[in-house]
Amino acid sequence: MKKTVLHSLFYLGFLYSSFAININSPALQNQDSLKYYYNLANYPKSPNDLQHALDFYLRQKKLNQNKKDTINLINHLRQIAIIQLNMGFYFESESTAIEALKAINNSKNINDEPRLGLYNHLGRIYRILKDYDVALDFYQKAESISQTQNNLNIIQNNIAYVYQEQEKYELAEEKYQEIYQNSLKIEDSIQLARSMANLAHIKGKLNRSNTLELMKKALDLRLKINDSYGIYSSYDYLYKYYRDKNDLEKAKDYANKALSMANEIGSTSYIENALSNLVELVNNPNIVRYKRLKDSLSNAKQIAENRYALYKYNYFESEKLAKENEIQKEKEKRSKQLYQVIGAFILMLSIFLYFILKSRYKKGKIEQIYKTETRISKKVHDEVANEIYHAMTKLQDDSNTKDEVLDDLEGIYAKTRDISKENSAIDFKEDFESILYDLLISYKDEKTNVITMNLTKIDWNNISELKKTALYRVLQELMTNMKKHSKASIAVLSFVKKKGEIIIDYKDDGVGCTIRKKGGLQNAENRIQSINGTITFESQINNGFKATIRI
Repeated sequence: MKKTVLHSLFYLGFLYSSFAININSPALQNQDSLKYYYNLANYPKSPNDLQHALDFYLRQKKLNQNKKDTINLINHLRQIAIIQLNMGFYFESESTAIEALKAINNSKNINDEPRLGLYNHLGRIYRILKDYDVALDFYQKAESISQTQNNLNIIQNNIAYVYQEQEKYELAEEKYQEIYQNSLKIEDSIQLARSMANLAHIKGKLNRSNTLELMKKALDLRLKINDSYGIYSSYDYLYKYYRDKNDLEKAKDYANKALSMANEIGSTSYIENALSNLVELVNNPNIVRYKRLKDSLSNAKQIAENRYALYKYNYFESEKLAKENEIQKEKEKRSKQLYQVIGAFILMLSIFLYFILKSRYKKGKIEQIYKTETRISKKVHDEVANEIYHAMTKLQDDSNTKDEVLDDLEGIYAKTRDISKENSAIDFKEDFESILYDLLISYKDEKTNVITMNLTKIDWNNISELKKTALYRVLQELMTNMKKHSKASIAVLSFVKKKGEIIIDYKDDGVGCTIRKKGGLQNAENRIQSINGTITFESQINNGFKATIRI
């Protein structure tokens, strides 16, 4: 695993920094604090530098979100992802990079440079986690949008390195050869030397010709431009080349040169790797066995840690998703309940309005009927009855008029007067108890006695005029029927209020009848039903008549 990490540093340390955010971009110009933390993040001198940089960029992220500054938000998310990766927080780094990609996808006028860097970053994460297929997928996405030869060389170099770790040496050689040819076309000595060294290393793995010549050519170029990291990498390649050729003397010479350069650079990981190479050359089977076992255990440990980290990440992501789903379900439940309450309210309101409108319509219709009855009554009285009365007066003055004709006219006059009285308007300004009592007592004469019970105990003030009118007309109908048809000697009306309901019982001792709801009885029933009351009739021949009204 040690070799894997160091190879990553050799091949990708410079490559990855090439995709770092341009600190001289317009959004960052003249911002000393940003330059300071950028240097802490990308060129740390101590572990604390990364933590300080991370804290700073997390604060910047919140400010960008509040200001809706998408461009700087993307730049700062990329820096956070870089820091997290350098601190070993692989999955947190992945999450941050994906967040930055989402911000790019949701924005307009963002060029491909940030996307290219994020694809490369994600490729690096998955290569470290040894998920090579996913790593290649991201590197190839980056390759497809690379617009400069420099960026293309970097991405292709990363792809070749994945092939190398997969031991697909032919594919790696093909990529390195392409990079080498492209590097010859640009004036970048560092890239040219790197492409030569990487190509020579793979050729050595495949036992190609001219391998050593190409390695030394790369080393000479690196010495010429004083590329310390590149020089170390070349020494390490030459050590491996001679070790594999079993030329231990030359292998030891290059291992010592690598150690000397590692000391000069001051990199602990480089020094550890160089010392490991020297130990490897000691002709002691136990030491060699120990080193191999140590490397094997280290590699297994790293894989286990990666898997554990992946498991932990997936666990927390699943937990987070479960919580989000639970919150979403709760929101949906509350929304559903709200809609149900609103729906129920609308339904109840609709029903309420329906009955209100129906009641108003019914009330209006009944009032119209009563107005019509009153108008007809007045017309009968003013026009028909008066005309008959005048005719009777003229006939009485005529000595030739027969008494029978006068009697007939008097009968007609009495009927029209009764019709007018039955449908005349009720004056509710007077006390309804008195009006009702006067109505009932008006049917009392020498032959028929009318008795009322508890009429004075009813509070009529809380009864609507509509109900009063209906009750008045129905009692008038019952009393008229009694007077005309029953031949009763006594009629009793009892008034009771029970549980908010007024109950009127009518009884007489007349000749009775067979109940047929037509004419007056039907009118009485219709009137009571129109005010949501009930009326029942009971009678037998020669056994009187009964009626019960409930309103």
